[in-house]
Amino acid sequence: MWRYFDVDIPTFGILLVVCGLICVLMGLTRRAYAPRVSFLCGLLLLLCGGLMWLVPRLHIPSQSLTRIEFLLVGIALLSVDLVNWYKRLKCTVPCQGEFLDITTYGRRRSGLSCGSAVFRYQVDGVSYQQASLEKRFWLGFLDSPFLKKYTAGECYTIYLNPNTPRHFALSRRPRFGILSVCGVALLAAFLRS
Repeated sequence: MWRYFDVDIPTFGILLVVCGLICVLMGLTRRAYAPRVSFLCGLLLLLCGGLMWLVPRLHIPSQSLTRIEFLLVGIALLSVDLVNWYKRLKCTVPCQGEFLDITTYGRRRSGLSCGSAVFRYQVDGVSYQQASLEKRFWLGFLDSPFLKKYTAGECYTIYLNPNTPRHFALSRRPRFGILSVCGVALLAAFLRS
């Protein structure tokens, strides 16, 4: 690809760093559709671009760099779902909640959408209307996985965090999504190389 555009690896690394800075700034100023995802992707672009720019200067063999990138990107992608799973482990108290709708981060009808299920429930007389900790990705022209499983206005069992009732999980089972699959694949590529 680099030869077709006549761009060397360090120059491409600088382009990734610039894109990473833009994503980080959009995430910090909340101008992106999904500020946290934008911020994390920006950090990832900064890291990969910085490594691509530094390789010729530090005389690191490109095979070692590829292994390092596989390791770092794999850990970053896997950590997103692991952090979410850790938050859901704290949700132990069953409660009845009414499914209202979904929230989406991204374009709802085109492209890749990310979203959560929104429930209304009561704890100790206080009413909450929150999005679940589970976030799922789907293609915009398809129905949300939440809308396939839940019907608006119906009550379902949700699991609350006893210390922070505004955090709740839809199930106690660990669920790892596409980010974890990509992270495991990259870690496997790191171990094989």
